[in-house]
Amino acid sequence: MQLDAILEVAIGLVVTWLIISMATSQIQEAIMEVLNWRATFLEQRLQEMFKDRTMVMQFYKHPLIESLSTKTIWGKKRNPTNIPNPIFAKAAVDIFLNAGKPGSDIPAGTMSLAAMVDSIQGSMKYMENKNHIFARTLKYLVPKLDEETTNVETKLAEYRGNVEDWFNSNMEQATILYRKYASLIALTLGFVLALVFNVDSVAIVNQLWRDPTLRQAIVAQAGNINPEESFSVTGIQDKLNELSLPVGWDEKSTPKDINGFGLKVLGIFLTGSASSLGAPFWFDVLNKLLGLKSGQTAKKTEKR
Repeated sequence: MQLDAILEVAIGLVVTWLIISMATSQIQEAIMEVLNWRATFLEQRLQEMFKDRTMVMQFYKHPLIESLSTKTIWGKKRNPTNIPNPIFAKAAVDIFLNAGKPGSDIPAGTMSLAAMVDSIQGSMKYMENKNHIFARTLKYLVPKLDEETTNVETKLAEYRGNVEDWFNSNMEQATILYRKYASLIALTLGFVLALVFNVDSVAIVNQLWRDPTLRQAIVAQAGNINPEESFSVTGIQDKLNELSLPVGWDEKSTPKDINGFGLKVLGIFLTGSASSLGAPFWFDVLNKLLGLKSGQTAKKTEKR
């Protein structure tokens, strides 16, 4: 009996955290979309890679990159939020070959081998004068200029491969950093939602433990939750109310003493912290708990 009750309480708590996580993710996505945060973050990473604002602007004007741009509903251009590695490599090599040259970029694939070598050497001299930090990187990206070969495409493939690897390693680091920022935003939003709607994990656990009927009702509904479901901010309250959970502010839920205040802070903190783990995480945990619950029910049926 105790194990059943513990499982049901855990399922009820995870359902609560899942709903808050879903709401947090939706609000976070909306904020990032409005602020165009992904594109801005990518541009900042490119700035760190190229070490030169002019090169970054030239890169975004490249036809391959411009084709990835989008427009807002007001017609304002938006830089891409994601650039495939091969496209980055082709555009970047064109930019490197034409660094410091006036006019439009000359595609690397149209150059002769001699012209390409001359162009790279000229770019390196330009970089050493204008962007000496990146000049050292460029030497590793386009090495062996004096190596004899008659095949331009072979040379280009080597250079583009080096640039792809360079971009990929930088984007791996950027992804880690992006996830940290996103997690921090989710954590902040989770705390705000938990506080606004008074989603107190401690109070919810207490209520679920005392009320077997409520536990069973939530377990019955848990399997029908769709993690892709979208709802408005006011819909968060409605979704929680459907489960008859003790959420929302009223006279009864307001702390009356220091102990009550401490428990309230702990409950809000637990909810906010849980939301930062994301809806997919809690949906997976919920499915595992429901599987354990089904296993317990099946064992009871066999014994009877």
